[in-house]
Amino acid sequence: MSALIFTVGQNGYDVAYRSCISSHERYAERIGARYVAVTEPRRMPDTAISAWLKIPLMVQALRSGYDHVAFIDADAEVRPTTPDFRDALPEEASVGMALGRSGRFNSGVMLARNGDAARTFFERVEASILEEVPDEARANLKYENGNVIYVADQMGGVATLDPRWNNTADPSLDDYVRHYTGPLRSTYRRKLVDEIRFRAARARVVRPTSQPATRTPEFLVALGDASQDAQRRYPSLTQRAGDKG
Repeated sequence: MSALIFTVGQNGYDVAYRSCISSHERYAERIGARYVAVTEPRRMPDTAISAWLKIPLMVQALRSGYDHVAFIDADAEVRPTTPDFRDALPEEASVGMALGRSGRFNSGVMLARNGDAARTFFERVEASILEEVPDEARANLKYENGNVIYVADQMGGVATLDPRWNNTADPSLDDYVRHYTGPLRSTYRRKLVDEIRFRAARARVVRPTSQPATRTPEFLVALGDASQDAQRRYPSLTQRAGDKG
């Protein structure tokens, strides 16, 4: 079964979380999956475009024919004993995510088994960009996660993964993927030079704000352009991988 694991690490995230990205690479090699870290262009002035990029890339990876696709945020570490993600989804579900601290799905780790249901779900998330997302779906969020929650509430069929697949809160958990966000962010240690480079990269981009109720048509066009650019730079994102896994 062909498998792809990918992340997006622009605006200094590839430097700030280099050890996390290295853990993705080791994991992909261990389970026989292809791995792509989208780090170019290194500067994406609108951080919302960079954050949203995972969605159209997931859509295109599924359309290209990968049997299984996993997205893992750049600030998430895959543990050495993490099992093959292809075995994590129950038979009745094609998409899976763990719940975050708020009790809603957290899109920092998204697992998909190819098929009509998975493709339709992520296509629907992408299409929802121009729709008005209710307050309860996007509360305390900044980017695409509110749309993911909104569409999951509408469509159903998304499996709730064991929290070990995306641990965002519990430093004592024997986890598979430790996501250095929220209360875990301060537990991540990086070299001083990496911290300086990360701060310099972040200083040149638009600071994130609360997720708006809807995005503009211009945002959708810019996201499409960024997705096409990523696919040109990283052809393995959409290149059928029948020789792997």
